[in-house]
Amino acid sequence: MQLFSRFILYVALLVVVMACGALPAETPSPADTLVTRNPSMDPKGDITGFVTLHDEFGVPKPDNAGMIVSLEGERTAFPASTRPEGRFVIGNVFAGKYNLSYNKNNYGNYKLINISHSGGLMSTIAEPVSIWETPKTKIADLGVSVKGLSLTFTGMATPIQPTGTSIDHQRRVRLFFGRDEKITFQRYVSSFNQSPVPPGGSGNFTVQLSADDLLEFKPGERVYVVAYGITAIENAYVDPDSKLKIYSGVNPEPSNVVSFLLP
Repeated sequence: MQLFSRFILYVALLVVVMACGALPAETPSPADTLVTRNPSMDPKGDITGFVTLHDEFGVPKPDNAGMIVSLEGERTAFPASTRPEGRFVIGNVFAGKYNLSYNKNNYGNYKLINISHSGGLMSTIAEPVSIWETPKTKIADLGVSVKGLSLTFTGMATPIQPTGTSIDHQRRVRLFFGRDEKITFQRYVSSFNQSPVPPGGSGNFTVQLSADDLLEFKPGERVYVVAYGITAIENAYVDPDSKLKIYSGVNPEPSNVVSFLLP
């Protein structure tokens, strides 16, 4: 009887040992490993910067509040609004590369491209930007004449400024050239320096170019032209997709489109 009891005890102990040996080792599962690499665990930090607002002639505004700054990239964050002094802070942003987009009513959309943000306790400081108010300048009656290799573009800009307006405060016009009538300031082949509109009179202006200035086009090719009112100081960035220079300080209302055969 005593031998049988010892046998039963031995069997019970063996069952317990086997059961304990069947338990899995405490090693991290694949799912547990992925948690440590989840993007939500990446370092976060603030992106901050300053914006200075100007009127269409470059005169600083007394209040820089209300410019909405948002992120364009693989991850998102809540947009921020500038304070009166122009400062903004976008908080808790995942590390990565972003474009900063600046928007406010009556101001052109502006972008800072490819901002590198490492996250952490130290804020990423974006370079300060100046953004100009959308110009009131409107262009009409655009025309072109060709004489030899000389190209003469004429038109009328409104509102008309009084005689004696300083060059710094004169209205500006910029021409954009393309290969079809759908040309805009965001879809063009080439453009040239803005031209001031002489104050007084009827608001008429003249821009002189040479056929040699249009190197992107071939002689005999039809070229289309459109004109826009633009700020006195260019406010522009290079679009990373189209590689075009985008002028944000533009009155979005275009002139009529005209065309000519390049001599």
